[in-house]
Amino acid sequence: MAILPLEPPKPNISFFTFGDSYTTTSFDTSDVQPSPSNPMGNPQLGQGTAADGINWVGYLTTKYNNTLVLNYNFAVYGATVNNTIVANVPGDMVYQVSREFAPHCGCESLASGQEWTSNTSLFAIWIGINDIQFSYLDSDPYGKTPIVLESYFRLLHEMYRCGARRFLLLNVPPTSRTPQMLSGDPWHRYVQQKVVHEFNRQLQVAVFKWSREYHDTSMALYDAWSFMTDVLDHPREYGFADNRCIGEGCVWWDGYHPRSAFHQLLAADIQRNFKLEI
Repeated sequence: MAILPLEPPKPNISFFTFGDSYTTTSFDTSDVQPSPSNPMGNPQLGQGTAADGINWVGYLTTKYNNTLVLNYNFAVYGATVNNTIVANVPGDMVYQVSREFAPHCGCESLASGQEWTSNTSLFAIWIGINDIQFSYLDSDPYGKTPIVLESYFRLLHEMYRCGARRFLLLNVPPTSRTPQMLSGDPWHRYVQQKVVHEFNRQLQVAVFKWSREYHDTSMALYDAWSFMTDVLDHPREYGFADNRCIGEGCVWWDGYHPRSAFHQLLAADIQRNFKLEI
């Protein structure tokens, strides 16, 4: 009888996430850290999100993967890329990278005793929603987009210097179709939609330029705008009552944030499209 060699165990994947309320799980870097028995660390799975339960980060960490994933989620509710460009809450992406991720920089051991390396980590960023929301009514609503994206990609370069090589970026969803925006002035929705489109266009260009320059990295851009647009155009096909209601059976948890059911569909679509090695 032939004795087959044992397949080597797959390494743990360190899943670093950055962004705003669409991503946050209210992770506290000084509290319980992710571990094989508790891959989200703190708070418990499904808590601390801007939804009625688990968000896309939690689903990718605990359900849509093929190995053990440990998530370190630095995203902050209300965050922009850089408060010196578009000001909002203190925990902008600059803070998330420089103050929260930086202590783990350089492939050092994490607080949980786990180690991360370039080959066993994935960096996912979903940012820009608040940058647009708090600037689209400026006198020049398009003027800040290139400045915001320049700062955004400087932060990606800082991650790169720390050893990050695998990136997943999500573009801005159609927030002009949230219940909050639909209850407001149609002109505001029109302007906001135009700014979202321009932000996403410039983000795509920036990703293309990055990929041409940083040949030792992989950077995927997930089209969250198109996915959410399809859900809102065909809500019943995705299991929702309609595209405007808030609450049980609806897309929306509140006036601006989708429910956990949407996040699950989103995570499944991300995994299906990119076959992420997580």
